[in-house]
Amino acid sequence: MEDAQFLTELYELVKQNKSGDFSDVIQEKASYPYLYHLSKIRENLIDWLPVTKEMRVLERNAECGALTGKLLEKAGEVVCLTENELSAKIIRERYRDAGERLKVFCEDTPVAMRFDVILIAGNVYRYREELKNLRTLLKENGRLILADANRLGLKYFAGCQEEYRGGYFTGLRNYDLEGDAAVSRRDGGRASCGDGQGSMDGARCYSRTEYEKMLRGAGFEKLTFYYPYPDHKFPSAVYSDEWLPHKGELTENRRNFDRDRIVCFDEREMYDALLEEGVFCAFPNSFLIEAGK
Repeated sequence: MEDAQFLTELYELVKQNKSGDFSDVIQEKASYPYLYHLSKIRENLIDWLPVTKEMRVLERNAECGALTGKLLEKAGEVVCLTENELSAKIIRERYRDAGERLKVFCEDTPVAMRFDVILIAGNVYRYREELKNLRTLLKENGRLILADANRLGLKYFAGCQEEYRGGYFTGLRNYDLEGDAAVSRRDGGRASCGDGQGSMDGARCYSRTEYEKMLRGAGFEKLTFYYPYPDHKFPSAVYSDEWLPHKGELTENRRNFDRDRIVCFDEREMYDALLEEGVFCAFPNSFLIEAGK
């Protein structure tokens, strides 16, 4: 969760600027939280989803509304659940022209509606125990769309710090060492926006096998994996098993906006090797998963 001072400043910026001016704000502030919450690039994650005006969508991890605008563009009704009232105010102000099509609540508000699509983008660890309940909120043919980092993503082998706790190779060791968050802070890093910065207890991402086990355990039987590149936060492309990258295509690999990194090897060359060996799907930096009943 972002601190109150930042959220208050973001609220004033949203009030005073149109969405078309956000790129200027990002440039002026030159700070990762503004990039994360205001960048239009983030919408690439969901722009391709087959959501129509007849559908109602629940955005479970709405944060400050970076994806909400695209959902409003596509869906008939969007319900957002946020971590606190300040974030809810930002979303309401940011999309004040949406009228009754947008409803924003704090996350402890009971939701009795049923949905065609439920979206959780990031911070999946916070909602792991909630997946069974979310399944009951889906209509018969509804889908859960879940996006988050891959614990075994290639960028973490190549020298990027772990998504939530920071530290080098933290997730690759399956979080078996203490003090990784402290290492991240000493290295000038910071916790990713919206990931519960007040406490890193339990904060983590998962591997493909772990996501599969988690979702099947919650009753989701039909799973389809997609591969946002370079990651789920700022994707320039979304690949699938039917359309994998071609050799030499994955060249945007210096995407460590939130923390310092080291460079252990050329990720482009390693991606080519993984594709040639047919094991790319275990090592993308992020997953987007479509889960049906």
